[in-house]
Amino acid sequence: MIQGNKISAFPVVVLSTALVMGGLISGCAPRNNLALERARASYLQAQQNPQIVTHAPAALNDAKVALNRAEETWESTHDQEEVAHLSYVTEQKVEVARATAQEKIAEAEAQQLASERERVLLEARTREAERARLSAQEAAARAREATDLAVGATARATLLEQELAELKARETERGVVMTLQEDVLFEYDKADLKPGAMRNLYPLVTFLRNHPTRTLLIEGHTDSTGSDSYNADLSRRRAEAVRYFLVQNGISPERIVAQGYGEAYPVTSNDNEAGRQQNRRVEIVISHEGQRVAERLR
Repeated sequence: MIQGNKISAFPVVVLSTALVMGGLISGCAPRNNLALERARASYLQAQQNPQIVTHAPAALNDAKVALNRAEETWESTHDQEEVAHLSYVTEQKVEVARATAQEKIAEAEAQQLASERERVLLEARTREAERARLSAQEAAARAREATDLAVGATARATLLEQELAELKARETERGVVMTLQEDVLFEYDKADLKPGAMRNLYPLVTFLRNHPTRTLLIEGHTDSTGSDSYNADLSRRRAEAVRYFLVQNGISPERIVAQGYGEAYPVTSNDNEAGRQQNRRVEIVISHEGQRVAERLR
């Protein structure tokens, strides 16, 4: 203010003070923004998480774009409100990236569990199929074995019938009985085998070799002519002669019992020559399977 020839100093002082304060206000503008710092830290933490980088790259990139906008806005305008908004958007996008990564991880784990379950079920079905296959094979093997046994039993029965027919033997409760008349094996009143007797005994040797578990009882019998003691001794010596022949041809003596009964067990009457001739005989009793002839002694 000018008063006369003098210039008042007050307005100049006020103006200078206003300019200084304006300069101070301009020079003290904040360098940092807390919301932006939080957004930046949140993004950096997410960026260092390999699971987020691997499973949510697009969402993480969206967060990066939002952070860049917030930083650019701050550098250019220092607009606190806008930067706070953009920082908030950045943090939300980081959370989206985290959630996306967790969802993808959960999906992967669920897929892995499903695959593992499928693998376990497949292994179970494979084991069950293998058990069924083995059971079928075992059943088929048992069926073949049963068939083979049946065929073998039939074949053995057929062979036994043929062998018995060759021996001219018959099945009885005592065993398989082969009867040889005296004149086939011995001279009258003798106990030495005739040379021709061998032909009648060789089939018996073959049979006993083919059936090594069978034992036999050789019974000598006479007619009633002569004394009891003489007939008993003659029948015993004849039974022993047949036993000796079999042993000489490889049949174990432990399988053979020889017994002389004399005239004790005639098959017909001794009142005529024809009857007496039938009573002069050697009976060979061959045991059934699983039995011993000692059980069949008279």
